[in-house]
Amino acid sequence: MLRSLINLIIISFLTSIIFIIYPLIFSPEIIYLSNTKLEKKTLDKIKNRGALLVATKLDGIGCYYKRGKIRGIECELLQAYANYLNVELNIIFLPDLSHLFMALENKKVDIIASDLTPNNKRKKNFLFSNALFHTKEWLIQRKDNAISDLNQLDGKLVSIRKGSTYEDVILTLQKEMNINVRVELLPETLSTLEIIKGVANGLWNYTVADQHIAQNQHAQHTQLAPSLTIGQPREISLALFKNDQELLLHLNTWLTSEEAKAILNTRNKMDNPKQRSITPWDTIFKQSSTPPFDWLWLTSQAFVESSFDPNAISSAGAKGLMQLMPETAKDMGITQIFSPNDNIKGGAKYNKWLYKTYWNYLPEAEALAFTFASYNAGVGHVMDAQRLALRAGDDPNIWFDNVENHIIKLEKKSIYTLPYIKYGYCKGSETKAYVRNIFSQKEIYSNNKNTTY
Repeated sequence: MLRSLINLIIISFLTSIIFIIYPLIFSPEIIYLSNTKLEKKTLDKIKNRGALLVATKLDGIGCYYKRGKIRGIECELLQAYANYLNVELNIIFLPDLSHLFMALENKKVDIIASDLTPNNKRKKNFLFSNALFHTKEWLIQRKDNAISDLNQLDGKLVSIRKGSTYEDVILTLQKEMNINVRVELLPETLSTLEIIKGVANGLWNYTVADQHIAQNQHAQHTQLAPSLTIGQPREISLALFKNDQELLLHLNTWLTSEEAKAILNTRNKMDNPKQRSITPWDTIFKQSSTPPFDWLWLTSQAFVESSFDPNAISSAGAKGLMQLMPETAKDMGITQIFSPNDNIKGGAKYNKWLYKTYWNYLPEAEALAFTFASYNAGVGHVMDAQRLALRAGDDPNIWFDNVENHIIKLEKKSIYTLPYIKYGYCKGSETKAYVRNIFSQKEIYSNNKNTTY
């Protein structure tokens, strides 16, 4: 009886062993398929969801929206890459680098596009694409406190964004040059463009910015002095999740394509001073210019009007590069209002008509200012502002610091309802800024001695 029980236990044990071992030896795929949860690869996920998820700060450089369209070298590249994958490009805005990297770490997005440099700390936690391009750091400074040598930074305060690679730049500078540079860390939520503007306006004395950011049209301010180069060129790349080697390989392969090269070459050509033009329509601006409106005046005006967007439409209905109102375009004989050629010629013709009809009795600089103000606000409002200036004892024939200070008063009901004001309300603060911005932009173009147009 005991022997039979022992034999039964042994048989049961051996049977169990066979049932466990047999599948491992003869059908290992059964164990694999039933006990291992497969993780879909990111590239497959992108194609299945039909969207490439890209996180960015939308800071006006690598990625930004302009009149509803995605712009910036990084997002233009990624838009083309998404098209290649036959998926949509979904842009996810996050306020700072911490949130960007957190989203990538948590697999909420596929790629970060934010003018990133793959330093050693970042490479420990993330993958980075091949370099899109190389840039240098520049010291940004104002004319009233400009230095000519980096040694003169000793003891001075440099304000940079917290968490940026600019911290590494300053540390390297201190070690290599044996100087004491004081550092102020600004909030992560500030963009480099905002900090550059802050330096120009006197909020901070010095900052550090990538060369391609400092050369951007939105970073141009007349208060700034020539920049100084700091350190060696470094890479700008896209960041990916640390285990997405397949996506990285696919992206890097695509970056060698003719399409990607064409996008990058366009950017590089714009950054090459020897080949640089202001717009694709420089020839048209030159052909349309007549005294006193040389082509840089027209180009500066177009920049302020539309930021060189030929398809721009304002809330008031103004259209194209020079933001012509349809009735004005008709008066100037323009039928194809969105045609850059016709739009520029129409804007130039309207400038000339305003100048010859109303302002050519003034000195040239004043005539230009009053013409641009009339282009923006209408001649009637400018004349109302002249009436206010005259009654206040200011010179009605001088724009800056005279008539411009009175046109802003036409926003107040107590002023624009006065009996001698003929044309009523005017958004004068916009007109004041408009004229000043044109003159500032013209100065930038005229004084850029490193650029051949």
